[in-house]
Amino acid sequence: MNPEVTALIERLAIADWLGFSAEEDEGGVVYALAFEEKHIGNPLIRALHGGVISAFLEVAAQCEVAARLGAGASVKTVNLDIDYLTSSRAQPMQARARITRMGRRLAFVEATGWQASENKPVAKAQFRLRIGAAD
Repeated sequence: MNPEVTALIERLAIADWLGFSAEEDEGGVVYALAFEEKHIGNPLIRALHGGVISAFLEVAAQCEVAARLGAGASVKTVNLDIDYLTSSRAQPMQARARITRMGRRLAFVEATGWQASENKPVAKAQFRLRIGAAD
């Protein structure tokens, strides 16, 4: 795994709370959200909270940019737009993030999260991230 991704995951308290992890496969990096009961938004339908899904995809997007930038870079979210495509279940989630454009100050990233199959996404998000030197 890219050391910048590992360092960012260790630095972010939300990554620890989410049970966030990352692994490389033949298609790139797959980010994972470990399921925990505290992630449930609606106990009647036992679906993951939308904020948990959004935070998970945001950390995945930040990791994707951190991996590209290398040591000493800062990545902060400017804004996000998320579409919840189907109801989630009380189980782990996976995601992939893809940089669509990266300039000197901004990076644009798309992230897709799924549970049962990568071909059946639960949510898709677009992020605009501010990049720069470490704070």
